[in-house]
Amino acid sequence: MDPKVLAYVPLISPVVTLVAIFGGILFSNRHVDVRISDLQRYIDARIGTVDQRMEADRRNNDSMFKMILEKLDDIETRFAR
Repeated sequence: MDPKVLAYVPLISPVVTLVAIFGGILFSNRHVDVRISDLQRYIDARIGTVDQRMEADRRNNDSMFKMILEKLDDIETRFAR
């Protein structure tokens, strides 16, 4: 090899290292974005199931409330007699 080329190796080595690091950061960021979107979909699905359970509980509570009102009306008519 030419001695001039060997003189540039210590100067080029840090540049190559930095390029490799920046390439790794960019590659990692792409995977982080994918993982964040996976996490968002998972959280949305969990919130959806919680919403469904709360809606079912609300319907159950409404039916129980109607049943209680009917019983109270029945008791009221018994007292009115």
